[in-house]
Amino acid sequence: MADSDVEYDASNVEIEELEVDEVDESDLSEFVEVQQHPAMVQTGSYNAPSTSSAGGNSSAQSESETDDENTHQREVLIKKLVAREITFSEYQARMQQDDDLDDEDAEVDQSHKKKTTFFQDYSNARRDVLRGNLQGSPRTEGKVTLRRQRRFLPAALQGLMGQANLCYARGDVRTAEDLCMEIIRQVPLAHEPFITLAQIHEMDDPEKYLQYSQIAAHLNPSDAEQWARVAEIFIDRGDIDEALKCYTRSIRANPKNIDMRLKRARLMETRDEKQAFKYYYNMLPFIPKEQADFLISIAKRVAEKFHKETNVSAALDAMQQAYRTAKEKFNMEDINLLVELLIANGHYRRALDILAVHANVELHNYDMGAAEGTQLSPNFSIDIPDDIVLDLRTKLAVVLVHLKCEQCFDKAIDDILTHIDPENAGDCYLDVAEALMNEEHYHQALRLLVPLIKSKKFSLAAVWLRYADCSRCIENYDEAIVGYEKVISLAHHLDARLALAALLKKQGKYDEALQALEQDPDKEYLDPEVLHERCLLLHEVGRYQQFLAAGFMLLARHCYQIRKRQDIAVLSHVKYHECKDRTPGEGVPDFVTGNDLSVETEWELVLRLLTVADELRDYTYYMKLVFTLQTSKRFYNYRPELQQLALTACIYNRDPTFGLNIIRDQIRPLFNLKGDAFAAKINHPQLWNLFNLVIFISGDVRYHRYLARVFFRSAGIGVYPKVLIANYHLNCSTYKYALNEYNKIYLVTNDPLHAMMIAVTLTQIACQKFTNKKQSLIAQANVFMEKYLTGRPEELRHEAFYNLGRMYHQLGLLHLAVDYYKRVLSFDSAVVKENPQYLDLKAEAAFNLSFIYKRSGNYELARKYLYEYIQV
Repeated sequence: MADSDVEYDASNVEIEELEVDEVDESDLSEFVEVQQHPAMVQTGSYNAPSTSSAGGNSSAQSESETDDENTHQREVLIKKLVAREITFSEYQARMQQDDDLDDEDAEVDQSHKKKTTFFQDYSNARRDVLRGNLQGSPRTEGKVTLRRQRRFLPAALQGLMGQANLCYARGDVRTAEDLCMEIIRQVPLAHEPFITLAQIHEMDDPEKYLQYSQIAAHLNPSDAEQWARVAEIFIDRGDIDEALKCYTRSIRANPKNIDMRLKRARLMETRDEKQAFKYYYNMLPFIPKEQADFLISIAKRVAEKFHKETNVSAALDAMQQAYRTAKEKFNMEDINLLVELLIANGHYRRALDILAVHANVELHNYDMGAAEGTQLSPNFSIDIPDDIVLDLRTKLAVVLVHLKCEQCFDKAIDDILTHIDPENAGDCYLDVAEALMNEEHYHQALRLLVPLIKSKKFSLAAVWLRYADCSRCIENYDEAIVGYEKVISLAHHLDARLALAALLKKQGKYDEALQALEQDPDKEYLDPEVLHERCLLLHEVGRYQQFLAAGFMLLARHCYQIRKRQDIAVLSHVKYHECKDRTPGEGVPDFVTGNDLSVETEWELVLRLLTVADELRDYTYYMKLVFTLQTSKRFYNYRPELQQLALTACIYNRDPTFGLNIIRDQIRPLFNLKGDAFAAKINHPQLWNLFNLVIFISGDVRYHRYLARVFFRSAGIGVYPKVLIANYHLNCSTYKYALNEYNKIYLVTNDPLHAMMIAVTLTQIACQKFTNKKQSLIAQANVFMEKYLTGRPEELRHEAFYNLGRMYHQLGLLHLAVDYYKRVLSFDSAVVKENPQYLDLKAEAAFNLSFIYKRSGNYELARKYLYEYIQV
C-alpha cells in the first residue's frame, strides 16, 4: 500500500513547532515548507500554538478558552503599564489575584505518574528516527522532563531583540530601551525585552529594575532562575514575604532544585519556624544519595523538632526517608534516634530488625522483615553482645517488652542490671520499668525500680511514684503507702495524695486519709480535685461542719464574695461583666489552674452540701451558699434550679425580702406566653402555694397591689389565686371586702374550705362591737360551717370538729365548744395514725379544753387534760 493511500485521522495528529536551529542540517531535507491552510491560521496575536489535541473533550476546550482569556487580560495590563495608565502596584495586585500560591509540597507525588498515550509514544518514536536513533530513546520512570521554553517573538522581532541587546552591550542604553518598548508594544507577553530593561536599570533605578524583573518572571513562570533573582532583590530590600513567594514560584518551576528549597527554608526560619521545618521535611525526597551527610543532618533536625511537638509520625517518616536513601551513612546516634521513633510509633518489629542489623544482636527463630503485629515464635531467643551501646541496650529491652517476649524478660533485665550502673544511667532503668508497667508486668518492673530508690542520684519522686504504683497493683499496700508518702514528702503530687488517701481509707484509717488530703493554703496552691476528695471523705465519716466549710471554700473560687446582706441584692441584679470592682474568688485561697472539676461533679457536691445543711437546719449557710452560687458563670446552666433553691432558702430562713423578689421574677416571664401555655403555667398550684408561703412569713401587706396589677393584666388567671386577695382583706380586718371575695370564689368552686372562710369572716363581723343583727350573722356562720362539715372527708372529720369548737369558743358558747373539742379527742382514723405529726389535733383541743376549765375554776379537770394529751 502506498503512503498516499493511508488515511490519517486528523483528530489524533499532534502538531509540534520546531526551531530550525534545533534540527540537524542533514535532516532539513526531510522537511518541506508548506503553505498555511486558511482553516489553521489564527490571527490577532503571536501566541504559541496550542499543544492540546484536536480531539480533546469539552473540559480541555474550556481550559483553552480560559487560558486565552487570561492571556488577553495580561496583554491589556502590560499595554496599560507601558502606557503609564496604571501603576506597577496595581499591575502587581491584579497579577497576584490570578496566581495560586498554594504550597507545592504535594505537587510531586511519585506514586501518581501520567501515562503517555499511544500517539505520544508514536510521536516520540518518529522524533527519534529523525535524529538517527533507530532503537528509540530509553524511557525513564519518574523522570521529570523540563519543557522547552516557548518563544513568543517572531523571526523579525527576534532580530530586533538581538539588536537591542547589542546596543545595550555597546552602551547605547537609550536606543536599547526604545527597541525593547517597540517589541513590547507589538508582543506584550514576551519576556525577553523586560529582562533587557531590567539589566538597563539595574544600577541607576533599583525600583524599575525590580519591576521589570518581576514582570519578566510573571511572563515566563517556568524560568526558575529568574524567580530566584527576583527573590534576591526582595531580600536586599527587606521584603521577606515577597521573597518567599518568589522562591515558591521558583521551586514550582524546578521542584528538584535543592538549593532553592534550602534558601526558602532558611529564610522562613526568620519568620515562622514551624513552617520552615515543614519546608525542610518536604525537601527530603529530593536530596540525592550523593549528599547523604546533608540529607541525614536535615532529617535529624526535622525529626527532633517534630518529636518535641509530639508529631512522632512525621518525625519517623523524616528519618526513614534518610535511612532508605543512605542507611550505610547512619552512625549509632542516628540509629538510636530512628529506633526511638519506631518505638514511639509502635513499630516494634521494625525496630528489632534495625537493632539486629546495626547493633549485632543475634536473633534465633526470627523472621526478618515480617509484618508488624506478627507473633514471635515460642522458640524465639536472643543473644545480646557485651559491647552494645547503652541506649540501644535499653531500647532492645523496651522492644522485647512491647513484643511480649516473656521468655526473654529475665535475660534482658539481668543484662541491664549487669552492664548499667543505676547511679550513672538510672533513666535507662526507668524507661524499661515504664514499658513493663504498661504491659502490666509489675514484678519485673520492681526488679528495676528497687535499685533506683536505693540509689542516691535517682531516688526521685517520679521513681517512688512508679514503685508505689507497682506495689499497689500487686496488692502490697504497706509498701505502696510508704512509697506514696515518700512522693508527697518530695513533691506536691496530686495522684500520690489521692492514691494514698484511697489506700488508707481502704484500711479504715480515716484520720490518716484526711491528713493525706490536707493542704496548707499558706504554703501551696490548693488543688480542686484533692479538696473535692477531702469533702467526700469528710461527708462519709460524718464530720459535717468541716464538710460544709471545705465545700463552700471549693465552690466559692468561681463566685463573687458576699460580705454583707446588701451584696445579695446588688449581685443578684448586676450582670457578671458589669461587676468591674469585684473579682471572682475573693476571700478564698488560690487554686491551681488546669486541673478543674467538671460542672456536673461540682453540682453533685452542691446538692450534698444543701442536704447536710437542711439536716442540720443551718439555713443561714443554706441561703448564703445558694446566693453565692448565683453569682458564678460556671453554674449558668443551673440557674433555674438555683433560683428555686434560693426561694426555698428564703422560706426556710424566714427571710421574705428576697423571696418575694424571686417569686416575682418567676411570675414576670409567664406573661410572654400565649394561650394554653400561659394558662397552665400561671394557674399552677405550686407557684401560688410558694407565693402564699412567702407572704405568710413576711407579714407584709404590700403584695395586694402587686396581685391587683397581675390580675388586671390577664383575665386568664384562675379563681384559686384570687383567694390571696380575700385573705389580704381578712388580715386587714376589712371583713366586708373579704366576705365579698370569698362569696364570689365559693359560688364558682363550691369548696368546703371556702365555706369555712366565709363562716370565719361572718364570725369576725358578729364579734365586732357595733355590729347589728349579730344573731343573724351567727346563724349564717353556722350554716356555712355545716356545709364545711359535710364537705370534708370522713377521715378528716376531726378537723371540722376542731374548727367548730374554735368558732363557738370565740362566740362564748362554751358548752358547744367543749362538745366539739371532746369529739376531736375521741376521734380516730387510719389517715391520722399514719401522719400524726401533721394531722393530729388532740393536743390543741386538749389545751383549749384545759383553758376553758381553768377559766371556770375546775383546775383538776384542766390539769387532767394537760397531763393526758400534752407532752413537753
